Amino acid sequence: MTGEQVRLEWFEVRGFRAFGSETRRMDLTSNLVVIHAGNSQGKTSLAEAVEFLVTGRSSRRDLFGGAKAEYNESLRNAHLPADDPVWVAAGIRGKDGIVREVRRDLISDFSSAADCMSRLTVSGQEVSSLSILGIDTNEGAIAAPVLLQHTLRYVLSTEPKQRVTYFKALLALSDLDFLRERVRAQATDLERVSPGPGLLALQRLSRTQLAASATEIQQLAGEDRQTLRVGVEKALLAAGTSVLGSESESIEHLCGALEQAAQERNDRVFPLSDFSAALLTEMPVLPDISKYITEIRRADEVSAALLPVLTAVLRVPEVAHIDHPVDCPVCLTTDGLTPERIADIQTRLRDTTQLAAASSAAEKAVRDFRTRLQTWVDSVEGSIPSAAVWDETRELAAASAAASLSEDIPVLLTAALQHARGTAADARKVVDAAQKVDAAAARLNDLIHRRVDIPPTATLSLAEVQQSLSAFLNKVSGDEALTRLRTAVEPLLRTRLQSEGTQDLLHVLERLEELVEDQYAFQRRTAALQRLNRADRSLKKAIGAVLDDRFTTMSDAIMRWWGSIRPEELVGFAGVKRRAAGAIFVNLIAALQADTQADAVERDALGVFSDSQLNALGLSTFLARTELVQSPFVFLDDPIPGSDGDHRLTFCQNTLAGLLSSGMQVIVTTYDPKLAELAQTVNESWEPITYDLTLLNIAEGTEPAQTSDLFSNYMLQGEDGLNAPTAVGRRGACTAYRSAAERLAKQIIATNRTASGDSTTVADIEREASMLGNLIPLLAPFTLSPDEKGKWQVIPKVLNPGNHDDGAPSTIELKQIRGNLRQIAKAHRQKWGSTLIR
Repeated sequence: MTGEQVRLEWFEVRGFRAFGSETRRMDLTSNLVVIHAGNSQGKTSLAEAVEFLVTGRSSRRDLFGGAKAEYNESLRNAHLPADDPVWVAAGIRGKDGIVREVRRDLISDFSSAADCMSRLTVSGQEVSSLSILGIDTNEGAIAAPVLLQHTLRYVLSTEPKQRVTYFKALLALSDLDFLRERVRAQATDLERVSPGPGLLALQRLSRTQLAASATEIQQLAGEDRQTLRVGVEKALLAAGTSVLGSESESIEHLCGALEQAAQERNDRVFPLSDFSAALLTEMPVLPDISKYITEIRRADEVSAALLPVLTAVLRVPEVAHIDHPVDCPVCLTTDGLTPERIADIQTRLRDTTQLAAASSAAEKAVRDFRTRLQTWVDSVEGSIPSAAVWDETRELAAASAAASLSEDIPVLLTAALQHARGTAADARKVVDAAQKVDAAAARLNDLIHRRVDIPPTATLSLAEVQQSLSAFLNKVSGDEALTRLRTAVEPLLRTRLQSEGTQDLLHVLERLEELVEDQYAFQRRTAALQRLNRADRSLKKAIGAVLDDRFTTMSDAIMRWWGSIRPEELVGFAGVKRRAAGAIFVNLIAALQADTQADAVERDALGVFSDSQLNALGLSTFLARTELVQSPFVFLDDPIPGSDGDHRLTFCQNTLAGLLSSGMQVIVTTYDPKLAELAQTVNESWEPITYDLTLLNIAEGTEPAQTSDLFSNYMLQGEDGLNAPTAVGRRGACTAYRSAAERLAKQIIATNRTASGDSTTVADIEREASMLGNLIPLLAPFTLSPDEKGKWQVIPKVLNPGNHDDGAPSTIELKQIRGNLRQIAKAHRQKWGSTLIR
């Protein structure tokens, strides 16, 4: 290993799936790590923990069937409290040779349709991926370099259309697809651009007798807007000539002529709008004279009446400032006005100032009300349908127009006229009621002006006006006769006017500037759309060519790995190929030979491969993928099924060797003890690290124990015959477990003696007592629990019959012995740690 290689140095997991409350750490400082575990001991949980560390996801949820909700709370160990931390961490040595801690903490587990959430950190700094360490993940469900049983056949079992997505992501072709999607999206956006107001007006013109002129304008092209404008104006002037029968000097002249022609045509068509009542303005609110009423009732009525007279008296200069009695200028009484009397008048005038102000404000309010009332009355009179006041000439003209439209129209016209006249009569009732209110307002204003108290009979009321108005509005809204007339006439008028095109041509002329701008933009969009479509066709062809080239490379890699697993077979792999030269579907092709000299016959691999061959193909494809993306490590969970035992050796000798020789770090987990033994034995030169996973305590979780020692190897050998159905098969397990017990006993005795000051090796104990029966008395002083001595004594009682002609112990008994040995080894390892003599 060099400083330029990315490597996993250690791995740590807590609370993830089978891993519980105890933090478990594994040394991974070898290029090859072999991990053995029985079923349900946490082997797959370990692989998924690595996957979670790299991607933050679980491919199990993405690829398995079932509803998303079935994976709720599936990452956290089920026996952990809800607030207990869950994390996966690793020491990753980068290309710079520095080991950094990578850690992913679970923030929230899968919940219903919601994804899990996690936080990824490198040396304590939050990051989004591990690309900074040279670990790039692919797109799609299989993102991490971790082979699990549900990913083993993913590329085989998925639909061909989804398979091509997998291969494109694998072969770094997704960018090409993304570029093509962007090109097609741009083209779609251009196609979906809604026409502007100018082009909409032109579209309406195309539905008239001037359709040829509209088409001519639509086909116009110009290098710039001014050139295009000249062409549009020329075409519109020609269209105007065809409508009017005479040429126009300019666009402005044509607009005037068309407006006059349209008015003349409107006079000849049916005057439907004459039957509609115009909208009314809001009825005015009564004037507020409450303040005047209050002040007038507070003031003396006689004083209020005399107020103008007294005010006039004080305006006479000779009277306002007298210091002696003078004659009264009003009643001519001799010496009638004294200084005292003048002062009294002045005081009275000051007291009645508020009345004067209230009087003035009330008069103004009444005047304003009368003005608004008159305006409203004008709107009522103006709302009367024009047809209600037609003279005989106009009525005859309308009847003639109705008859020209349809034979049913005159009858509808008569009913509508009667309703219009009834509406006019109701409107006049409203006007009469309003005029009565206006007369009452005039009388009220006179009372206020004379400073007289307002009697109840002089109070204004709009009740009669509102009653008349309600009847009028009901008449207008309930005009069924007009509705029937409009329903019959409007389609006929629309058809006639549309076919003429006069109004539509005028509408186009009014939007000339917008039409030129819209047409210029349309030309540019059309040109751009043509370029985009050409680019799309070129990209499609290029993607197919690149796919073929990349598939050739991919196929070579798959064939090479296939050959490492299943060498010299007549059934082989022929490559990854596009179906019918398309870029949507991808097939995996098998090559079938009758003998080594015969030509191969190609078939779809899924249709002809056996189950074992499909597993090998899935593994080969996965390894090719890992190789092509240059992953620095690969994690293989049960790569060779136990049912395919014939290919254990080829996998260990050829496939593992190939991966290790390419510089890749390989971690293999398996429940097959023979595969684990072969993997480490065949590749011994790589100094593999081996582990055994056991789940002794559900709450604490799976425990990894490094087995790169004789005790662990003996325990591993015992797995092969543990479940054998025959006594002969189980005798091998008896021998292995007895050897493991003897080795462990020697290690414990040597370690304890050395710790007490008597340096002792396992070889020294071997010379003193080599058999288990002789070792147990030496071991007795060093047992760690009351029941350990009894467990040691029962081991030979159970295992010895298996080494003789007596019946071998049952599988249940062997599992009990295995469990005892594991617990004893765990206890002494916890006590002595690395000082336990190996």
